[in-house]
Amino acid sequence: MDKQTKIKHMFYDWDDEMAIMRKIQKCQRVWDHSKEIHPELIDYLLWTAQNAPSKQHEGYYDVYWTADRKVLDELSKYTWGTTHSRNPPSTWRNSQMNANLYILFVAKEPDTQLNCNADGTLKGNATAARWENAYVSIGIALGLVMRVAAKLGFATGGNKSHNDMNGDDFWEKRLGILDEVNDGKKQIAYGIGIGFPKEGVERYESDQTELAIGAANGSNLSLDSFKMEKHPRTGKKFRKIKIIDIKKDAGKKIQDPNGRWHEIPDRADIKINTMRARNIKAIEIK
Repeated sequence: MDKQTKIKHMFYDWDDEMAIMRKIQKCQRVWDHSKEIHPELIDYLLWTAQNAPSKQHEGYYDVYWTADRKVLDELSKYTWGTTHSRNPPSTWRNSQMNANLYILFVAKEPDTQLNCNADGTLKGNATAARWENAYVSIGIALGLVMRVAAKLGFATGGNKSHNDMNGDDFWEKRLGILDEVNDGKKQIAYGIGIGFPKEGVERYESDQTELAIGAANGSNLSLDSFKMEKHPRTGKKFRKIKIIDIKKDAGKKIQDPNGRWHEIPDRADIKINTMRARNIKAIEIK
């Protein structure tokens, strides 16, 4: 082993780094709500989110967060999107959001304009390249927050499902950004649940008891009883669903609003993907 390699081993624990990376690949979906994250650690995680690198050091996103149990329970009701079945289509909520802490990244137009066109003029914030910068910046920050959380001993779970019901624009209104979303200045992007895993339970199990039948994800949902056919803001056609209490209806066959029959499960076991190999190559440029 040469001197440079010895120094690296002295000051950098690569085995530990690989263990952290493997840990944050795995989405935690069931949490111990009896515990709370210390405010100083929350501040550390938020500092990481706010100070991650971004292209030309521009502010491409805001960070919304909560560790309030009542607020977390409220928000978690609007996270349909974990597919239970594709055929017939049904979905669970994304229970990784209902952690001890939730951090949500919202992409935005920066206050500054530092990207220029070939002719030297500044790129407008509404251009696709600027929004690409925003999402890349969020991806960098999100990964760093997950790494810090894991180093602090917490489990994590990423969530992209921030949906409404019956076109009520729940998340946009709850965050107070509906006008900015309508004006094209903000977009809800991605969130991270952070906290304490529930002991004695596999990470992919969930204690939720409601299943939405009629849709395989959380996009453009409306209850069967809702009369409108399209979302009043986006104009997109609703997908009609029925919400089933699996404690009451487990084992029954129930028809969804679109005419498909479903056999109702007795528990929420979430499919996992990390056991599959990914085809991501490292190719040297010669």
